[in-house]
Amino acid sequence: MTRHLLLSALLFSFFSVMLSVPQSADAQQAAWQQSISYDMDVHMNVETNIMTGTQRVEYHNASPDTLDRFFYHLYYNAFQPGSMMDERSRTIIDPDGRVRDRIYHLQEDEIGYQHIKSLSQNGVSVEYEVSETVLIVHLNEPILPGESVTFDMEFEAQVPVQIRRTGRDNREGIRYSMSQWYPKVAEYDQDGWHTHEYIAREFHGVFGDFNVRITIDKEYTLGATGYLQNPQEVGHGYENPDEPLNLPDGDEITWHFFAPEVIDFFWGAHDEFVHVIHEEEGAPRLHLLYVERPETRFWDMLPEFTAEAFQFMNEYVGEYPYEQFTIIQGGDGGMEYPMGTLITGHRPLYSLVAVTVHELIHMWFQSTLATNESLHHWMDEGFTVYMSELTMRQLFNLRGEPHRASYMSYLRTVHDGLEENMGQHADRYNTNSAYSMASYRKGALILHQLEYIIGEDALKRTMRRYYDEWLMRHPTPTDFQRIAEKESGLQLKWYFDEMLHSTRTIDMGIRQVRRSSDENRITLQTRGDFHMPVDLLLTYEDGSQELVYIPTQRQLGSKPHELVGTERITLDPWPWTHSEYSFSLPARESRLVSAEIDPSLRMADINRLNNHWPATINVTTFDLPNPEWDSYEVGSRPALWFGENAGIRLGSVSRGAYLFGTKSFHLESWLTTGTVDEFGFSNFDLDYRIAWRDRLALLGPDSWWFAEAKRMYGINYQELGVERRLGRYGRLEPVRQVLELSAFHMNRGSVRQTADLDQFWEKGSLWGAKAAYELGNVRENGLRLQATAATFGNTRAAHQVELKANRTLFSSDYRYSARFGMQAAGGSSFTSNQQLYDLGSGTAIERWENRAYTAIANIDQQFARDARFAYDSGNALSGYSLHAPFQPGLIGNNMLAFSIWQSYRPVLMGFFRAFEFELFAGTGYAWNGSVITDFDIPSPDSPWLASAGAGLMFDFAEIPRFDRWTAQSALLSGLQVSIRSPFYLHGIQGHDDFEPTERWMIGVSKAF
Repeated sequence: MTRHLLLSALLFSFFSVMLSVPQSADAQQAAWQQSISYDMDVHMNVETNIMTGTQRVEYHNASPDTLDRFFYHLYYNAFQPGSMMDERSRTIIDPDGRVRDRIYHLQEDEIGYQHIKSLSQNGVSVEYEVSETVLIVHLNEPILPGESVTFDMEFEAQVPVQIRRTGRDNREGIRYSMSQWYPKVAEYDQDGWHTHEYIAREFHGVFGDFNVRITIDKEYTLGATGYLQNPQEVGHGYENPDEPLNLPDGDEITWHFFAPEVIDFFWGAHDEFVHVIHEEEGAPRLHLLYVERPETRFWDMLPEFTAEAFQFMNEYVGEYPYEQFTIIQGGDGGMEYPMGTLITGHRPLYSLVAVTVHELIHMWFQSTLATNESLHHWMDEGFTVYMSELTMRQLFNLRGEPHRASYMSYLRTVHDGLEENMGQHADRYNTNSAYSMASYRKGALILHQLEYIIGEDALKRTMRRYYDEWLMRHPTPTDFQRIAEKESGLQLKWYFDEMLHSTRTIDMGIRQVRRSSDENRITLQTRGDFHMPVDLLLTYEDGSQELVYIPTQRQLGSKPHELVGTERITLDPWPWTHSEYSFSLPARESRLVSAEIDPSLRMADINRLNNHWPATINVTTFDLPNPEWDSYEVGSRPALWFGENAGIRLGSVSRGAYLFGTKSFHLESWLTTGTVDEFGFSNFDLDYRIAWRDRLALLGPDSWWFAEAKRMYGINYQELGVERRLGRYGRLEPVRQVLELSAFHMNRGSVRQTADLDQFWEKGSLWGAKAAYELGNVRENGLRLQATAATFGNTRAAHQVELKANRTLFSSDYRYSARFGMQAAGGSSFTSNQQLYDLGSGTAIERWENRAYTAIANIDQQFARDARFAYDSGNALSGYSLHAPFQPGLIGNNMLAFSIWQSYRPVLMGFFRAFEFELFAGTGYAWNGSVITDFDIPSPDSPWLASAGAGLMFDFAEIPRFDRWTAQSALLSGLQVSIRSPFYLHGIQGHDDFEPTERWMIGVSKAF
């Protein structure tokens, strides 16, 4: 390995000093790159967290350009209120949870800064200025091509509180995670200077040598980039036990590290670190520094996993060129630096290994190939994710598709309409979600999908050759593309252009299959705007298969046959300008029974439902559909119920969904016998519910259209509408805002209802349209404003406007909460009875729509009376629920109500966690006529109704491991049953204000 390192260094030095005449950008990339060496002495004061130091930089200009200015990065300056990083973190729609507004609230002794005390060029002071995180140096003399220059600097820095990557005192108590800690020279290459401000994204650096001496309190143990040069002078587990220690006197020691040919330098320090060294053949020497705690108990197992990961990567990609790798507990998650990593350590085993594997794989792509992460972030993060998935499968002997998570992340972002062009600078993404998906997941997908295009063997050869040829040379996407073309013999620019510089999507499908005695005629189509080659697997009745391969015209060639043991037929290329492609194959003795595009699941097709002929539908019983990518999932179950008016209800319930809940349907069918006393086939009836919901991309992110037709308990209902989440970023918006528009029809067709609804529901058709706006979660912190215009019986036109709002005033981890609610509503005097507002309950329509209430109340009318059964709409006055809808003063076409709820769930575990104690109080007023002129201000002559009481509620959704069943049932889903005893009622005709013994009741609702 030492020989390999020396050879790499010699090659690097040769390329650094070689100049050439102007050529193409790629040729220049191969011909020259800048070189640098750092010599730094720093002192860390662990009491003040102030670091002072000197730095000497020797810089060689191997470019053909004259440099008139020079630039450094001062990353610590980002950790100050008002910085670009602070502003971006507070204003981006989906901020990093580790940052958010933390920088904004830093105190003076918590911020980060890097102050330059002096700077000279070749021994002569030079002028400079600071632009936040960039130091601009106005050179005394330009640096000519082929010339070397020396810069000497004195600087002071304050280590910021740990927020992002670097800092002190992280959440696990580690004192120093020192990354981006020194004034770092900016990279200059064929694209010029890379001087982007630091706002928490990626980095770029010049290859060079680092000679670093760090003086710090002697109790601290350090790990760092590079090799320790004075182990006998520091000890801490680095020393050779066969040689004497030579520790200096005093309270501090100096650590001396040397790192050859690296792009950066990091270190970490803590006064409780244990230091573990692990050596194993085929892997570098491993140094692990962490604090022994119960939370870090799995670190004992980490060295063996890490060594095996190095062995796998050395074999798969190429040999790691250094002799050491250091894993330090610290930072805010996981972050890679040359020859080491900072990771948080309080993790279960799999997570600990996964983060370590991810960061060590960066040693190949970030540290030694050293692509410009800021511009080509996917070449580092994406390649690392791809190899991490393969490595973790190897380490843990995992089954299944290792890259599935990458595809799901990509598909989710596309479905949400949030994908952005991945060829842009890392800092310029509008959302963190889009950046993360593009750089990590789509970057990995690029490789796996490339494997589909060129074949698995060609991709493996490409990865090894890419690493061998571009080691320590800052490759670009074109460099990788050209190697893939050489190894595959195919043209691939079209593929990288589509992936990197567009957000086009793939949707290849089977449009038609015609079978005859002579031939099988198949027509394929592309509904997306990203054209791909096709692997089409045909399966015959006798179990035999054949693979039809259709290259795309743009690749100008064919990949090797991959499906061993299966005959492959290669057809003429499919031009991208043609939306369809048809071909015929001679019929076999055995009948063609299925066809599938891309059976290997390597193509990022956004809709695989049309990849199968016939369609693949997976049906399960007594289970909810689990939306998949490769099939349509359906969950089905039988259903049985009984009701006094409906009789025996026998039926089935089915739900179906595709990926991310798209193309979802709900189908219920119920055969009802009618009342048992009047049993007869003439009384049989059919109830049903058919509902469909799917995305409507035309309206923007998180937009849907829905349709529903149902007949339940003798009432027919149809609705068609659209729903859009407001805001540019759909589900990422911090405050949920939804606009809904729909048209509906409702008609009472037969008498199968509970008594209260039957007597209160006017016969005839109700036609209407409604618009609703929701802000936040209306049940906890939010509001819903709804306007409805309708006609009833073709003779009465009416309108309604209703506002429901709730605000949780206080909540705690002990499951105590206090909530204030209000409901204000006004309607025309022509409003039908079933739409009238009720202070003690919901409207008749709301009660009918609540399947839990309707199903239970319909069991037996005497039971409903004896059990004092009632429905609560949420903000109604619970004390009056038993009296609705027949008590005067409760019903009206207008209402105003206020309520206060306090709830407490004392049991946090097991079955009893479903119980909740309640205290409630409310006041309200319902009136008929004009919403304004007929409104009465509370007075002794016209008092508002008021109630107060207590209750015990049971929430079925809180029963442990019961969610499988609650989610499948309209009765059980969200069902809350309560026993309430109002101890105060005001103004009910024929009753006193205080009758606690007669006011208990059982309530049911999906949410109170």
